[in-house]
Amino acid sequence: MKKIVLFLVMSMQLAFSAAVVEAAGANHIADTAGLLSSAEKEKLEKQFDEIAEAWQVDVAVLTTDSLWGKTPSAYTEDYYEANGYGYGAELDGIMLMVSMEDRDYWIATYGSAQWMFTDNGLLQLEDTFLSKLSSGDYSHAFRKFGETVDAFIREAKENRPYDVDHTYHEPMPVWLRFLIALAIGAVTAGIVLAVLFHQLRTVRIQREAREYVRDGSFHITRAIDLYLYRTVHRKKIEREQHSGGGGGGSSTHTTSSGRSAGGHGGKF
Repeated sequence: MKKIVLFLVMSMQLAFSAAVVEAAGANHIADTAGLLSSAEKEKLEKQFDEIAEAWQVDVAVLTTDSLWGKTPSAYTEDYYEANGYGYGAELDGIMLMVSMEDRDYWIATYGSAQWMFTDNGLLQLEDTFLSKLSSGDYSHAFRKFGETVDAFIREAKENRPYDVDHTYHEPMPVWLRFLIALAIGAVTAGIVLAVLFHQLRTVRIQREAREYVRDGSFHITRAIDLYLYRTVHRKKIEREQHSGGGGGGSSTHTTSSGRSAGGHGGKF
């Protein structure tokens, strides 16, 4: 009897280990629509694998030619759950789905990714790659998606998630930093030269007429300042009106398998 129990326990352990290996082996880049070259896919796979391993949050991209009658959210979630994505019992992870059928996209979040990517945070995330996705620069769009996801996860774990009152700002490109530094240097040099030029001037315009009179040649015995009139200009300042105001946070729903997931999508 003990041998049978031991055999069953070992069998369950082997099955569990196989399931873990299968889940860990799921491709981060599932390019079923063939939008990427082999080299592009390889680079993205390495990038996403490093992000997922660093944070223990799966990061993936799925492309498809058709949704096969499903909604973008249902297609993404069904694929995510059926193909072994996610870490832990809650399947922690985030997946970007791109459908070429009607140019739909959807970002699905599971487990800890649901609170790390708030509703407003997902909108901020989309702003970083949608223009590249629309122009057909898919490799650049997916790379940008991965970079921004990495930044969002880091901020959520080390500080707080990006949300309505916490806006993500993309890092400034190196070439732009160089131009700004060059402009600051030019302005500084201009100010120094202007000061030196100003110091060399010997003749200056005087503010009052009396300053042009030679000492001892003229005496003013009486001076009166008469106030004649004034001109007042008034302009109404229009104030921006705000209506309502969301409280931020994340919205979730139940998938076809009964799991909790968040997400957002649209057209590109």
